[in-house]
Amino acid sequence: MKAQIIGAPLTLLSYCKQAGKTDRFTNEAAHDHYKKLTFGFFGEIGGLLSALKRRRRDQLYQTDSEVVRDEIGDALWYLVNAAGLSGIGPNVLGQAGLSFLRRRFNETSRSEITAITFRQLDGIASLHHTTLSRSSEELLRDLAYDSGLATSFKFDRILNEPVENRASMFGQLLGDLALVSACFALELGEIAYQNLLKIYDRWPPQQRYYLIEPGGKDFEQFPARMEVEFIQRKIGNRLMVVQQIKGLNIGDPLTDNSRRADGYRFHDVFHLSYAAHLGWSPVIRALLKLKRKSDPQLDENEDGARAIILEEGIATWIFNHAKGNDRKLYADVSPGRLDYSLLKQIRSMVDGLMVANCPLWQWENAILDGFRVFRELYHHKGGIVIVDLKRHRLIFKPPVPSTENI
Repeated sequence: MKAQIIGAPLTLLSYCKQAGKTDRFTNEAAHDHYKKLTFGFFGEIGGLLSALKRRRRDQLYQTDSEVVRDEIGDALWYLVNAAGLSGIGPNVLGQAGLSFLRRRFNETSRSEITAITFRQLDGIASLHHTTLSRSSEELLRDLAYDSGLATSFKFDRILNEPVENRASMFGQLLGDLALVSACFALELGEIAYQNLLKIYDRWPPQQRYYLIEPGGKDFEQFPARMEVEFIQRKIGNRLMVVQQIKGLNIGDPLTDNSRRADGYRFHDVFHLSYAAHLGWSPVIRALLKLKRKSDPQLDENEDGARAIILEEGIATWIFNHAKGNDRKLYADVSPGRLDYSLLKQIRSMVDGLMVANCPLWQWENAILDGFRVFRELYHHKGGIVIVDLKRHRLIFKPPVPSTENI
């Protein structure tokens, strides 16, 4: 994807094409589709104002520019898709945005003969925004006000408006975004580019390319297919889970390590899912004696004790998140819907490791698939988990009835 948009200045047309591919509301009725896009835009603007307030109040580590970059990028995505749905194409939208900025700064209007680029919008905004006798708060207030007006129109009413009026409304919002960006020393074109990278990081195209942790000799690789049996036993008053591969115990028996039984004794399935979907699991490497000793760097930095502790910490943290606030161990979370902030936090935790290069959608697949099988193991009090590393999936088989399985 990066090669498709890097190099020449990013055009509105190119951005809109890429953004439209990740519109997850296209199967809905047009009026519902439009409502979600416009409400999404309004929500992002509200989120921008709220995030800036929190950052200044709580002295958070993010700068104002970092906050603006994230929120404006998401708002831009909603804006161009809403404009497209209402019949305003990229070049018409861009031309309307340029016209709005030129009118605001008393520049001579002229007809554009080339595809509108973000550089043209940024050029006007950055050249003139400092001449406004207005603070950033006033520009943000203008953006919020214009956003409220735009989202108050229902889809049927928008379609009944002349094309010029529709284009003017969306163009003014686009111009507002460019002005706010410039006020915080940002370029809307760079924000748009980073937003596309974020989109493909979080929501992949149909053709997916898995990034798998490389390195090590052939004899140090995960098996392409593993069958791991989870056997639950009751010893005294404690429930324990033993894992076996071909009848041999793998690792130590596990309990919930908690005053309240919650099934965490089955949590090694999460590590198996990381191996299947990410090609990464220092924990499983240690259990299977597959640490990459042939490469001292990999052995120490990627497969060492620190990486093992980090993976265990991630698994525990996600498990606690999945249990809280009626999340039902993610039973109702479909792909693409897992908390984005959780995924970003995971990436920050693995920063410096090879697995940090894996896109967020891979992490989401690993997490949701792991919890899918975890719920089966917990329900059936054990079972067999087939780990297919070539197809990046886990397969669950219920346990064979036995007096051992309690």
